[in-house]
Amino acid sequence: MLPGLSPGGKNLTNQCIAISLKADGTKRLIFLVGHYGTIGLEMGLSVAIGLFIGIVLDRYLGTKPWMALIFLILGVVAGFRALFRVVKEIQKQDRPANKGKE
Repeated sequence: MLPGLSPGGKNLTNQCIAISLKADGTKRLIFLVGHYGTIGLEMGLSVAIGLFIGIVLDRYLGTKPWMALIFLILGVVAGFRALFRVVKEIQKQDRPANKGKE
C-alpha cells in the first residue's frame, strides 16, 4: 500500500481534488497574467501610434506641434479606454467564481 493512503481511498480522493483545484488556480493565474500583460502593451502602443499619426499630419499640414499634441492626447485616452475594458473583463470573469462563495 502507498504511504498516506487509507484502505478506503479517501486520501486519494482528497489528493485528486487538491490537484484539480491547483490546476484551476494555475489556469486563473495564466488568464490574469495574460490580461494584465496586455495593459502595458496596449497603453504604450496607443500613445505611440497617436503620436506617430500626429507627427505625420504635422509634416503634411504644416501645423508643427498641434496635431502631434492632439493625437498624443487621443492616444492616451485610447490607452486608458483599453485599460478600463481589460479591468472590466477581468471583473466579469471573476464574478461567477465569487457568486458561489457568498
